[in-house]
This record gives sequence, structure tokens and C-alpha cells, in this order.
Amino acid sequence: MLTGAIEAIGNAIKSVSDSFSIFKKRQSETAILKDRKNLQKAVDIAEEIIEIIYKYLPLLMEDDSEKINGLIKKFRKYN
Repeated sequence: MLTGAIEAIGNAIKSVSDSFSIFKKRQSETAILKDRKNLQKAVDIAEEIIEIIYKYLPLLMEDDSEKINGLIKKFRKYN
């Protein structure tokens, strides 16, 4: 009878531990999804900024214009 009680306590502890592991995994997945969603919003905003900058690119000094074009190409390469 004592071994049965000890086994039941062990199973309960294992169940609680498994529940915490699952909760932690789901919490991590939720954080990753939230970060991905925020990153997509940031990319969308950056693309809007790029479109506005393109309108004024001819007005900038040549060095700045070239640097901006280079940065935009890098941005689009990784997006």
C-alpha cells in the first residue's frame, strides 16, 4: 500500500512537471509568433519609408543617394 502511494505521488509530480514543460514550450512558441508578427509589421513600415525616400532620391547629394540605394538593395535582398 505504501509503495502504491509513493508511486501515485511520483506520477503526480511527473504529471505536473510535464504540464510545466508543455506550458513553457507553448509560451515560447507564442513569443516566437508574436516576434514574427512584429517583425513583419516593421518590414511593412520600412517598405513604406523606402517608397517615400525614392520620391526624394534625386534631390539628395550623390553620395547620400548612392548609400541609400545600397542600403535599400541590402534590405530587399534579406527581405
